[in-house]
Parts: sequence; C-alpha cells; structure tokens
Amino acid sequence: MAGEAMGKEEAHVRKLFSKYYSENKIAMPSAHMREFGFGGWDKKIEFRHIAVPGEAELMAKLALEAPLYVSYSVAYYQFPSARPMVRKGWRGADLVFDLDAPEHSCGKFTCQECLDKVKQDAIKLIEDFLLPDFGFSKSELSANFSGGRGYHVHVKSQAVEQLDRSARREIADYIAGTGLDFDRLFWEDGKKLFGPKPSDGGYGGKFAREYLRRLDDEEFAQQISRKLSKPEEKARLKSAIQQGNWDNIGIANRKRKLREKFEEMRLTLAGRIDANVTADITKLIRMPNSLHGGSGLCAKSIPSLKLDGFEPMRDAQAFRQGSLKIKAAESIPEVPGIVPEKMPAGKIAEVPQAQAAYLLCKKAAVLAD
Repeated sequence: MAGEAMGKEEAHVRKLFSKYYSENKIAMPSAHMREFGFGGWDKKIEFRHIAVPGEAELMAKLALEAPLYVSYSVAYYQFPSARPMVRKGWRGADLVFDLDAPEHSCGKFTCQECLDKVKQDAIKLIEDFLLPDFGFSKSELSANFSGGRGYHVHVKSQAVEQLDRSARREIADYIAGTGLDFDRLFWEDGKKLFGPKPSDGGYGGKFAREYLRRLDDEEFAQQISRKLSKPEEKARLKSAIQQGNWDNIGIANRKRKLREKFEEMRLTLAGRIDANVTADITKLIRMPNSLHGGSGLCAKSIPSLKLDGFEPMRDAQAFRQGSLKIKAAESIPEVPGIVPEKMPAGKIAEVPQAQAAYLLCKKAAVLAD
C-alpha cells in the first residue's frame, strides 16, 4: 500500500517536472561537450555518462523523461558518453564552488537562519575572494541556488579551464584559509610591531580591515587595551594600522593579544566551501535552472550576482499556478516563503501547487484521496 501511495506522489511530481521542462528553455552552454547525470525518487544520480547533441535535444529529453535531478559535468569532453572516464577525452573544466547551509538541527526543512548564512557565505566568496583576490570579472562568474540547502558559484574563464586538481585544490585551500599563519603576516622590529595594511590584498588586508572595524566595538577594544577607552588613543592606533604599524600606543603583551585575536577571527575571514568539489575536474553538479527532486524548487540562476535580495523559498518556486489536496505524513513546521503555517501529521489541506510539490518532494506529505 505504501509503495502504491509513493508511486502516486512520484508520478504527480514527474508530471509537474515534465511540464516545466516542456515550457521553459534552459541555456546550457557547450551541452554537446558535457556529461549529464539523471536522478530519481531515491537517488540524485541513477544514470550518468549521458550525452546530447545540443540544448534543444537536452530540453526534449528532459521533457520526455522528467528526471527528478539533472546534473552536468564541470568538464568539457570530446566523447562525453564514453567509459571509462579516461576515454572521454578531457578538454578542460569550469571552476565550481559548492556552498551548503551549515550543520544545524533544522533537519530536512532548512531554516531561514541557515539559508541566510549560506547566502552570506556565497556573497563573501564572490566579493571578498573571486573578484578582488583572483581578479575574475563579473562576466566570468555566475551563481545559482542549488535547489536545496545552498548555492553554486561557477567560473567560466580560459584562465581556469586547464587547471589540474592540485591547482584547484590550492585555490580552495586559500579560500578556506588553510595554512594561514600569524607569523607570516606580523613581525617585530625593535619596539615596533608591523603587519598588514587595510589597503593590502589577500588575507593580510582582510584581517586589517576587519580588525579596524571591530575596534569600534568597546568590548573588543577593551580586550586589546584599556587605553582604547580614550577616543584619541583609539584614533592614534587606527591611523597607525593604516600604515602597517600595529602598536604606537604601548599595548601590554601586544603580540600575544594580537595572535589570540588573529586565531579568533581567522575562521570568520575564511570562505566556507566544499574543497573536494572545487578540486574535482570531473564533478557532476546540478544544472542551473533545473528542478530539484528533493524540494520541487528550481536551481535558479541569480542575475547579475545580486544575491542580497534573493529569497530561495520565494524566488525559486517553479509551480505558481493551481492547488492540490495533500495529507501531512509527519509534523510539518512553518517554512517562510512556501509553507505559511504548521501542519500536524494527518492534516488534510488544499494548498498552492508550489507548497504541495515542496512537501511531496520532501516526502513529508502524500496525495489526499
């Protein structure tokens, strides 16, 4: 009986997905050089090594087969469907960053706080690392919601296409702050302590700018020195740091205190990414603007990298017409933007199609008879 009920849910979702793919054209640059993977009700990738002649054929295939997950290779291949991998003829790969919501007790219904945190991580990756430190242009970057718990940031540039795994791992390690060392940024010369200026690039500049910002927090400043309770002393220190002089007011135990703050702040300065994804030159990753079988949401591309105003539970809805009667299979919390109120287990309600698809894909609801 349970299997029969599950079959009805999957059939309904696939019908929705098929309609979506038949009515929407999704850009997939160099589709003929990509390997694709399709997933179903229980696995995100059930079939891979799939090749298509181009975008039109890909969209026709998606409309016909209605896979619940669509992934594509970051790599470009001469023969995308060939097996084993060495026969594909690797020709290069995009550089991709995968950011997921932090571990939290929110379970299958990712909370707003976690979604906001991972969005800020994606913004930090772009604005604090990819643009200033690596010098990519905005035209070389694109970002999309993953459809689930995070964001993907893609770099399409000739500068990165031929990078091997070790070079990509170095990029990931830099962003993650791996090996970041206090003694490489600060040094003493007699009675003076020198370090990075806020105008510097890289982690040195990031630390200096954040340190100056935090000096305006009285609790933080008092932990450095009681002298900083005087506005003129704080102003003197701030002015000196602008020139790379980190103590012109005589701070007791200055190096120890600064090292402690460096270690405390290091993790907040680093970008949180999945380094294994970035280093993988054959990775399959969710196709932008495809549908996510675990949420019914769209892995929506975000125009002009404007992540600030993007709200995934609102803006990534794919099904905005019609309604459906469902029955809660478990206790369902309020999910701002898509589930307006809690639903106790067993409750039957007619809800908007987007909410129904979300809960069916989460396997938190079934079709009501």
